[in-house]
Amino acid sequence: MLYWELLPPGHTVTAEVYSYQLQKLADAIRSKRRKIDHVVLLHDNARPHVAKLTRQKIAELGWEVLPHAAYFPDLAPSAYHLFRALKLHLRGKKFDNQTQLENEISSFFDSQLPQFWSSGIESLVKCWTYVLDHDGDYVVD
Repeated sequence: MLYWELLPPGHTVTAEVYSYQLQKLADAIRSKRRKIDHVVLLHDNARPHVAKLTRQKIAELGWEVLPHAAYFPDLAPSAYHLFRALKLHLRGKKFDNQTQLENEISSFFDSQLPQFWSSGIESLVKCWTYVLDHDGDYVVD
């Protein structure tokens, strides 16, 4: 995991917040993955993701955006791979404050082998192919 943050309760992701997060991600990529010179960003068409400020930030960073199928929001690796695994990891655990939750999430991310991350990306191709082959039908198993 290169970069993540948990917003305080009650805060919303706006174009300003999202653009800031993209910059933090770009900084993390530069420091942790120095050999990466081309970034392809997959995100849905939520308002903060398509706002003018966000588009400007992505252009400034020189990133390519992979178009996301508007009617298939569950086809992002985060939806069916990362968050599913994280949800299972957190199931039944209680946290007294946000710091405890952040520490547990960080522990989860740190415990994942490289194959966990690569398999999520690789399965995206399989899911997209399945949807196309089945006229838009998609079921998460």
